[in-house]
Amino acid sequence: MKFPKKHITKLTLTITKAIVMSVVFVAGVTIGIFNILLAKFTETKDDAKTRGTSVESKIHPKNTKNTRNDFGYPDRSVK
Repeated sequence: MKFPKKHITKLTLTITKAIVMSVVFVAGVTIGIFNILLAKFTETKDDAKTRGTSVESKIHPKNTKNTRNDFGYPDRSVK
């Protein structure tokens, strides 16, 4: 009895699909791990140029006097 050609084709496609999917999966996981390790051991440009802020570097507001009346509306009276 001869083995049908249709089954051989189906088996070949299944094996090829499994091999390709496993290669793609392993490559994706490897690239992901490499990316995590690369980010952990290298400084990004944002982190390298960031300084700690001090009190002297903060901008203080110029107009801080209370300009609202008792009802919460802007006070337009001339003083």
